[in-house]
Amino acid sequence: MSERGDTAARGIEELTARAAASDLPSARLCRELAVAHERAGDPAGAVRWSLALTDADADLAAWIAAAGILRRCLPHTRPLPRTARVAVLGSYTTSQFTALLPLAAARAGIDVSTYECGYGQYRQEILDPDSGLYRFAPDVVVLAVHAGDVALPAVADDPDGAVAAEVSRWTALWDTLRARCGTRIVHHAFAVPEEMALGHLALRTAGSRATLLARVNAELGRAATAAGPAGGGAVCLVDCDRLAAGIGRRIWFDPRYWRRARQAVALDCVPLLARHTAAVIGAQLGTSRKCLVLDLDNTLWGGVLGEEGLAGLQLGEGPLGEAFAAVQDYALELARRGVVLAVCSKNNDADAREVFEHHPGMRLRLDDIAMFSACWDDKPTQLRRIAASLGLGLDALVFVDDNPAEREAVRQLAGDVDVIALPADPHGYLRALADYPFFETAALTAEDAVRTATYRARADLAVAQASATSLEEFHRSLDMTATLVDLDELTLPRVAQLVGKTNQFNLTGRRRGAEELARLAAEPSTTVICVRLADRFADHGLVAVLIAIADGDALAVDTWLMSCRVIGRTLEDELAGLLLAEARRRGLARVIGHYQPSPKNALVAGLYERLGFTCVDAAVPRDTGTTHWSRPADAPYASPGLIQVVAGRRKAADHLAVPPQEQHRSKEEVPG
Repeated sequence: MSERGDTAARGIEELTARAAASDLPSARLCRELAVAHERAGDPAGAVRWSLALTDADADLAAWIAAAGILRRCLPHTRPLPRTARVAVLGSYTTSQFTALLPLAAARAGIDVSTYECGYGQYRQEILDPDSGLYRFAPDVVVLAVHAGDVALPAVADDPDGAVAAEVSRWTALWDTLRARCGTRIVHHAFAVPEEMALGHLALRTAGSRATLLARVNAELGRAATAAGPAGGGAVCLVDCDRLAAGIGRRIWFDPRYWRRARQAVALDCVPLLARHTAAVIGAQLGTSRKCLVLDLDNTLWGGVLGEEGLAGLQLGEGPLGEAFAAVQDYALELARRGVVLAVCSKNNDADAREVFEHHPGMRLRLDDIAMFSACWDDKPTQLRRIAASLGLGLDALVFVDDNPAEREAVRQLAGDVDVIALPADPHGYLRALADYPFFETAALTAEDAVRTATYRARADLAVAQASATSLEEFHRSLDMTATLVDLDELTLPRVAQLVGKTNQFNLTGRRRGAEELARLAAEPSTTVICVRLADRFADHGLVAVLIAIADGDALAVDTWLMSCRVIGRTLEDELAGLLLAEARRRGLARVIGHYQPSPKNALVAGLYERLGFTCVDAAVPRDTGTTHWSRPADAPYASPGLIQVVAGRRKAADHLAVPPQEQHRSKEEVPG
């Protein structure tokens, strides 16, 4: 190694030692490490420390430096799970925000390229069909707007009319964007300024501007989540008023920045805004984390179970007991919105379960936990087992443990797991959990409310599979029923969620929003197959979507994906049979499709070949990129027959060629 290389290595060692002394190194130290790794020719290390910086503090200079390092080094590292074209349309100066957004988005798992409109030009860009915005063809548009651009009086004579007019003005812009380019939208809701001439009387004045702004935010939220094409995450809001209140309105809005540079958000707050905006974009594009993994001793309760015993734990009563109970209450709230809960503890299994069953202060119960791992294996080993049992990747897990040594072991030995740094004082645990932004979701569906139960059933399945003498015997023992359901106003949000989030069983990788899916499904040439799956353990809900389009003499697969929770159960074989039968029903000669490789979908690389399709890329080696496949529609095909396929609500008896003996109307369907 050269003298320069030795110096660089020593510098990295010294910086790394400094970082190891803190559970969460400062942004400046992370920046120094990123710079050192870049200079040493290690782009992966430079990117790793640049992203670690975003979890530290909001040091603007450090963020700007890290954003530059990321821009130079990211192309030389492993691709991120998603790419996206993001347009920032602002009513104020957004250059700093736009510069930091790629860094924040990379932390959320998205490699973004950006477009920024001129100062205050957002309306012109949206309304002009020939604007640079539409030439950019964005996947996501961020409306970075502020309260100063809201047309509300100081006191309105007609509060309802004023709110309705303002909401209509913004939703009309949403409609124009979606109609012209089908983009997803992230709208910055309005932070309410602190200055009010009415003072405390504003709370009693229905027409006060502060009251109207809060109502506009609420009505925009309702409009964004309304049933129909606008649902399913096509429009999401960033709650800037909550962010401003949390950090302090006087810090969020600094009049010096506004008067000198038309900067509506103080520069020191821009990293926070970028981080939360990126988290919302991640929710839209399916990169949010799915599973919260919790330690037990001194994390969910105070004390060490093996030393204090059940009666000696601090939980539910007293200041510390209430702090731990608050953590459990928050975990339950996450579970109700679809985050899967798991336990990872060094403890005797029976003793740990007894606390859940008998301690009067426990909020969480065993039924709330999808995977319960209490043993004496190291935490990284337990986490890999939890992920495998639940059918998740390590990059879906978020780990919470009071012990800094355990947290560091997970960072080093299971690096894809996100680790939340907890403060020394348990009273700060709830805040640390609430500050973590990557559990964001674009929409709530019926499946979200029961997701922990579904994943717990998956873990039970693993036990049943281990006891079966053959895979076929195991599948038959599950007593599986696949129900075909329509794509309609009830199922559309769930279908959009699957299309946006599914990675492993996803043949084409196409990401379509709810509105685009609805338009595509309405075309006469389009076939949409949506499938719910149930077995003797659980109803897994809507788990598979197949979209195909008639093209000449062929039925071409546009989208084919399944939830990871039902992979390997032969449902894909039944779907192939339905697809071939649909091609015959339409009088088409063949079914064609393609496989688009991604970092996560190697699982389905050989699916078409296994199903009897022929590769038509004779001159292209299969491991170099996209492959194209074809199968005659009338060629003999027989599925394994391990799943009963039935017609569901409103599904025509002859549609999709469900065998007559299996056609019946199911009972009332559960939406989504």
